[in-house]
Amino acid sequence: MDIGTLINYILYALSGFCFGIFASRYSVLSCLKIKERVAASGIGGLITTLPQLLFLLVCFFVFPAWFITRTPIGGFFYCAVLIYFFSQGYRTYIKNR
Repeated sequence: MDIGTLINYILYALSGFCFGIFASRYSVLSCLKIKERVAASGIGGLITTLPQLLFLLVCFFVFPAWFITRTPIGGFFYCAVLIYFFSQGYRTYIKNR
């Protein structure tokens, strides 16, 4: 393996990490908004949270499927970081409540 390939792998992993951090943060915020609206308005509150639901759909299903086809290393890091930090962020919110 030459140095160029190694640098590409490092950059793919870094991009997956950065995308995962962004997606995990806003996924936690989206879930909290959905939970708040459903608690206040019942199941009818889901209609008002369509942007948050769409964001979650893209973050957890559409973007990873596309990203993994482009760079498996970046896609792996994205999924790992997203799942880890999403679970940590949501768990932290539940504890502090």
